[in-house]
Amino acid sequence: MIQMVAVQDSADTEDLPEGTTLLNGQFLIRSRLQKGGFGITYVARDSLDRQVVVKECFPSGICTRANGRVRPLMPDVELQFAALKRQFIREARQMAKLIHPNIVAVHQVFEENNTAYMALDQVKGVDLTTLSQEHPERITNAFLHTLLDQILKAIGHTHDHGVLHRDISPDNILADDADHITLIDFGAARESGIPSTGNQSIIVAVKDGYSPHEFYVSDARHDFSSDLYSLGATLYDMITGSPPPDCQSRLAAVSSGAPDPYLPLASSDFDFDYNILATVDRALEIPQEDRFQSASDWATELETTPRVRPARRPELLPDPHLETKIAQIVASTNTLLQRRKPDSAPTGIAPPTAQSVAPESQKVVDIFGNRIDDLEAWQAEQELEIQARQMKYKKPDDTRKPEQEETDPKRKSWIMNLISRCLPGRRASRLP
Repeated sequence: MIQMVAVQDSADTEDLPEGTTLLNGQFLIRSRLQKGGFGITYVARDSLDRQVVVKECFPSGICTRANGRVRPLMPDVELQFAALKRQFIREARQMAKLIHPNIVAVHQVFEENNTAYMALDQVKGVDLTTLSQEHPERITNAFLHTLLDQILKAIGHTHDHGVLHRDISPDNILADDADHITLIDFGAARESGIPSTGNQSIIVAVKDGYSPHEFYVSDARHDFSSDLYSLGATLYDMITGSPPPDCQSRLAAVSSGAPDPYLPLASSDFDFDYNILATVDRALEIPQEDRFQSASDWATELETTPRVRPARRPELLPDPHLETKIAQIVASTNTLLQRRKPDSAPTGIAPPTAQSVAPESQKVVDIFGNRIDDLEAWQAEQELEIQARQMKYKKPDDTRKPEQEETDPKRKSWIMNLISRCLPGRRASRLP
């Protein structure tokens, strides 16, 4: 397996010169459009004077050009180069069957100059990398929803025909001024379900941040979730301005017991709809089985997940001011109720036994200083009085059932909780 990486656009003597004709004059090369790890794309004119794009199979890592012809750099890569040409032609013919409004159309495939070519529609618009850098104001909630809707349909159509793209990234998705989205560059595509070995998968696009970890391993299984991981990384880039941590590093960290360096978008403060952030997080799961298994799964979850972030339950913290006031009330009450001990017992009266008088620390009083002998009965009586007052002043249109009021914690009397907290050895949980 050859792992190809993108290269920077620059003037290069390896390009076909302007004015070069292909396929017996059917295509006239006008200028170079882009150069990548798998090939070179040109703007051309066809025999009907239409402007088209011609892509040339030119894996720059293993080949060069001499006298217009493409040849391997060394004899030991000649078989690989031949396999690359066969795959280029095979995948171009598969692309020609992928007729979809959001997928670039392929019109012709042919061989010339010891390599292979395909002629495609010239798509208007700019790639997402250029869009986010030069027009960041266009990256809105509405645009991301439009992007996901169209690109998921395109990827789903591709997968329905048994083809994996394997090179989804911001530079391979175009958007025009009307936000029409087009998926391009199937140079690394192959049939799904085939292990990533042998001639059928000799090309694999590896882009740190966008490629799932299985793209780095020669015999790993590539499936629909692999393309959806790359789409998730593309959306992550559009939202944050940079790709996520590369999946290889994430896998290595988690395998060693360290935390995943990926920071979930759903728990971030980015000002985008929650359903977009949450579904991107799932698409970027490390295990393939934890990701979306199809484009339709992603689209469904996008619809069923709320756009507004669920409210976080507020953390209940004790109020220091209230605690202080309660302590002052209890201290004041205890001072007023403190009984002064007599200097000596009255003559003729026997001192009380230990069994006849409860220890001072066990005496319980209400907030008015009245002694409470049976605490449980007193609490029940107070609760009945509160319920009676509630029933007396209940509005005629109040349709709540009494038993609902009794079981609703928010309806419990605050004074009952206050008293219970103040009573020695008692807790609020004892209240009915």
